Amino acid sequence: MVRLTDGDDDESAADSDSILESQLNRRNYLKLGAMAASTALSAGVASAASGPEERFGIQWDRVVNAVDDLGMDPNGNEPIDDQLDSAYESGTLIEFPPGEYLATETQYWNDDVSRFGMVGTGSSHKDVQFVFPSGNNGEKYRFLEITSGDHHVLKNFSIQQTDDSTTTADIWMINDDGALIEDVEWLGRTPTDNDARRQLLAYDCSSVDGVNVARRVYMREGAELPGYPDGVAGIRVQGGSVGEIRLVDCHIEQRGSSSFRATHTRGVLRVEGGLFKNNDNTNMRISAGDHPEKTSWIKGATVIMDADNLNEHARDGDSLDSPEGLRIDSTGNGYAGVLIEDCDFIFKSCPTSRGIVSSPTWAGHGGFTLRNCRIQNDTSVQTIHADSVDTDTADKPWGVNLENVSITGSTRSQPAGAAVCIDNDRNGSTVQNSCIHFPNGDVDGVLVNDATNCEIVDSNINVSGQATVFSGADVDTSNITSGDSCPLPSADGSTGGDSSTTDDSTDSTTDSTTDSTTDDSTAESLPNEIRLVGTGTTTQYEFTVTDSLQASGDTIEEWDDIESGTATGWITTDGVEDAYTFSGDIDSFSFLEGESEIHVNGEQVSESTVTGATTDDSTDSNTDGSTDSTDDSTTDSPDLSHELRLVGTGTQTQYEFTVSDALEASGDTIETWDTIDGTSASGWITTAGVEDTFNFAGSVTSFGFVEGEAEIYVDGEQVTESTVTDAVTDSGTDGSTDSGTDGSTDSTDDTTDSQNELRLVGTGAETQYEVTVSGTLEASGDTIEQWDDVSESSATGWVTTEGVEDVYAFTGTITSLSFLEGEAEVYVNGTRVDPAVFSLPNTLVVEGDGTETTYDFMVSGDILNDPLVGPTESDDSLTNGKAKGSVTDGIDAFRFSGDITKMNLAGDAALTFEDNDG
Repeated sequence: MVRLTDGDDDESAADSDSILESQLNRRNYLKLGAMAASTALSAGVASAASGPEERFGIQWDRVVNAVDDLGMDPNGNEPIDDQLDSAYESGTLIEFPPGEYLATETQYWNDDVSRFGMVGTGSSHKDVQFVFPSGNNGEKYRFLEITSGDHHVLKNFSIQQTDDSTTTADIWMINDDGALIEDVEWLGRTPTDNDARRQLLAYDCSSVDGVNVARRVYMREGAELPGYPDGVAGIRVQGGSVGEIRLVDCHIEQRGSSSFRATHTRGVLRVEGGLFKNNDNTNMRISAGDHPEKTSWIKGATVIMDADNLNEHARDGDSLDSPEGLRIDSTGNGYAGVLIEDCDFIFKSCPTSRGIVSSPTWAGHGGFTLRNCRIQNDTSVQTIHADSVDTDTADKPWGVNLENVSITGSTRSQPAGAAVCIDNDRNGSTVQNSCIHFPNGDVDGVLVNDATNCEIVDSNINVSGQATVFSGADVDTSNITSGDSCPLPSADGSTGGDSSTTDDSTDSTTDSTTDSTTDDSTAESLPNEIRLVGTGTTTQYEFTVTDSLQASGDTIEEWDDIESGTATGWITTDGVEDAYTFSGDIDSFSFLEGESEIHVNGEQVSESTVTGATTDDSTDSNTDGSTDSTDDSTTDSPDLSHELRLVGTGTQTQYEFTVSDALEASGDTIETWDTIDGTSASGWITTAGVEDTFNFAGSVTSFGFVEGEAEIYVDGEQVTESTVTDAVTDSGTDGSTDSGTDGSTDSTDDTTDSQNELRLVGTGAETQYEVTVSGTLEASGDTIEQWDDVSESSATGWVTTEGVEDVYAFTGTITSLSFLEGEAEVYVNGTRVDPAVFSLPNTLVVEGDGTETTYDFMVSGDILNDPLVGPTESDDSLTNGKAKGSVTDGIDAFRFSGDITKMNLAGDAALTFEDNDG
């Protein structure tokens, strides 16, 4: 095995080419001996096969069943080697029914075959598994070695390595064009390279104009972690590849070496989406390539490094050695120009490492661009390091460009002294419209050494050290801020999956997924809804419905896929959800990994019962298509003379309210997920124009949106959330005015011009409260008794009787609110709030400017929605010190304690925050 010196740690580019040449000769020789038997068996296969048909965009001459037509053993007892080899010919698609298939010999195929496929027919790719001799008899076993041809398809099966420390199986596939490896997983533990080859999948494209795709390839069940260079990588694009290899939505985790690597290749590697987690050496290793028309890129991918928390497949003693996030590396070839766009890098814990994003000197790579990326660094690992470049060998441009990059985290130090280090001769480097927030320890923002014609512009650098440090460098700076106000990165929409720059690829290799990220709130509503709610574990789901399926709102990201009636997606963060509407029934559902909550039409179900949760019935439905399960067709009684209607605006909305006397549903507008309990009701309404209607007696005593918003009508008049309780002033059932048992007349009539309203509603416990505001405070109406004490900006009072309330009008903000004894319900501007929010000293506000901005914050203390600004929307989540959501035209605001430990932002909104507790 040839290795380079001078700090490089890998084989030479010529190594793979020489291996290829020698093995081609061996394969041709082996094929001659099998030719006669192959010809006889192929004739039998042809007679049993089905006729021509099209699948995966390819026209097949014959489709054969591995068991019925070829006689393969699906129980894993008898080898399939001879039958598989004899069936290898152009135009043949082999279908493998669920089962285990024993392979004991490598298939050496170099016959320029066109259109050959091996496809599992199970509902999961784990239903068909290829198994191998235990320990591989001391060999480094290769299952398939395909070194010529085009349009080969490997789909919907698994490679079972078992969990011993010696059994392994890899694949090497070279095609001119049109190859597809899809829904294929390597199961079991991967040994070291003493018992395995240097990667599990070697994938090359041998034509400059060709495009080969690997989609949803999974390697996540762990590996031996011996440290570089003895670990086994995931996917490698080798020196002989001259066209385009594309990786789409792959998940590679806990490899002994790089998850994927394309450093020698003269062709390009293009990565769309995917998760790359806790892989040793590097999580992503790529070069720009040397293609005459294309360059390599990575778009929409996520890298997570949490070395202290390996997954469940780790064994005692497993530990990562020196993992990096992304290495820009051409192994001395001097390539330049790779693009990294719309990617997330999250480093929570990590041993010694070169960096989250790095391009070492010996890597020999020219310039590269990071655009619309978000980096969280809670470790002491260097965040970004563009090391010095050899200007004699590296192609131009040499500079590193950071555009709309957000760098946050709790790191207290950086090996280079600064978050971003740009070293010698990286001339023309730029940092623009970016945000760096490292408030802890002593960390500088951007360091530039001995480089010319550089610039740092339109960026906020809010760090504990100096914003910029220059040594022998020529750097222009303008519009650099360093205060608490932090402009957010501006996404340009070029997310993973955009094929506009690759219109030279063929139909059979392009990603055919629908655009599931488009807001389809204007599309025709479908009658059923399924919501997958994250529980904090990395989860992939897959389900199929019998009729139509579409995304609900904007909950679906670019890594989620809807194709016909099937959806496949990922959900990770606790409380965040993916939502779909559909017609028909759920035909199948499974978690490919992890788990989440499942809600169908508002009711939580389990994985085993989700397929029975709906029965599509076109009759007796509401305007939103939902089947009425509560038939309340009684006419209004004389006492139920008032009407409350909630009309959907297209956002997922939960409401709750209470009336003073009596309450019932009106007609058949109320569904199973809506509830009436005495004089209180809570429910959900989502579809624009659809309504929930109630009849009631008395008055509305409390009302609040738990999430979302809807139009509110009382007796036909539209009201607001804060005025709905004033809409009806009714007599009690005995004819007297409604009053508390303490003699006070309940009223929420605010006759002042104050901006905000505070209501404290008794729960039946003897309660004393104390409140202070930053502006002015005064009693509203006649709700305050003689034992309540109100000054210009504070009040102390008692509220005891259930449902009776003290109401105040105030300006400014509530600076403190506490209960000296007992407790009461607290409403601000009509929305019920947690009074604990007023004890949180710090504020954080995200204000939209008309385009969508997404945010993801984490604090070391507590965080709650600020009720004075208004509730967050249904797509926003707030749990366990974390806030995640989006704004467009509105404002999302929070109060919190402690420090901001994570801040991932993308969009054009403005962020302001105040740290009042140090």
